[in-house]
Amino acid sequence: MRAVVIGSILLALAACDRPLKPPTHTGVCWRLAEGMNGAQDFKPMTNSVENLQACAVQLEGLRLKHKIPMTGAYQGQIIFVTDQEISAAASTKARRYPLFTPEQRAEMDRGLELLLEQEGR
Repeated sequence: MRAVVIGSILLALAACDRPLKPPTHTGVCWRLAEGMNGAQDFKPMTNSVENLQACAVQLEGLRLKHKIPMTGAYQGQIIFVTDQEISAAASTKARRYPLFTPEQRAEMDRGLELLLEQEGR
C-alpha cells in the first residue's frame, strides 16, 4: 500500500514538471502566453515566416517594446529571448543554442529601435 501511495505522488510530481512542447506548424511564429486557467500556451503571432531567425527577430522586437523577456516557438523549436541572449532549443529541458552573435544582435536591435521610434512606441 505504501509503495502505491509513493508511486502516485511521484507520478503526480512528474506530471507537473512536463516540458513545454512547441508547435510544429510550418511557417508559423508563436508567442508563449497565458492560456485558459492560467496555463502557459503558445498563441500564433504571424504566418508565412521564412525561418527560425525571422521569428526570433519578431520576438526580439516585442522584448524591446515591452521590456520583458519573450518566449516563442517556430516549427518545433522554442525560442528564448532575454536581455542576455536569443537562443533556441527543442524543449524547455534541452540544451539551448544561440541564434545570433552579439554583433548581429546589436545591429538587429539598432534597426528594431529605429522602427519602434518611427512607430511612436
